[in-house]
Amino acid sequence: MSSRRDRPDATLGLIDYVLAALLRLGGEAGVVDLEDIAVEAYRLAPDRFRWRRHDFPNLELVRVTISDANKRGTQLVIYDRKGRKLTVDGARRAGEVLRRLDAGVVVQRDDALRRQDLVELARMEVHPAFIHWSRGEAIDLVDLADLARCSTSTPTGQFADRLRRSQAIADYWHRDTLVSFLGTAVDRLPSMISEEGQ
Repeated sequence: MSSRRDRPDATLGLIDYVLAALLRLGGEAGVVDLEDIAVEAYRLAPDRFRWRRHDFPNLELVRVTISDANKRGTQLVIYDRKGRKLTVDGARRAGEVLRRLDAGVVVQRDDALRRQDLVELARMEVHPAFIHWSRGEAIDLVDLADLARCSTSTPTGQFADRLRRSQAIADYWHRDTLVSFLGTAVDRLPSMISEEGQ
């Protein structure tokens, strides 16, 4: 008798399983090692994430799947030297996939991580960049860099990734106004940097 694990949903793509694996491992709020993601994706859909001739998780397939998905438009996964993390869009899509798979996973945050998240969100909600934005005023690049804990000379991609990480944490804790602010900041960042350079 075959288990549900042996029959992956054929309507889901490789990226759907990778995102679901990342969410199951806590990737909505923290960085997860690529090898762990590969093992979890293999557990969810072994026929799709195994080596061609041997029954092992295919790490390279997971890496390429994430890279290809991010190149197609909406960024779903953030790269970090320690692993990968879901963006807000990636976490939402992963949640839909897990619901379809009837996984019913509820990720629990331990108290230390919960406190760390909430302290960081509280810091952002009283930061001048957020306050100016909430009043309908312009966002200053120096303030935004301070909020993201980087400098104005940080490469745009890294700067945006820091904002997206914060946005994913805010989304996890249902801080919708902060999620909206950080999304706006990511969208405006390239033009803010180019204006600063003039």
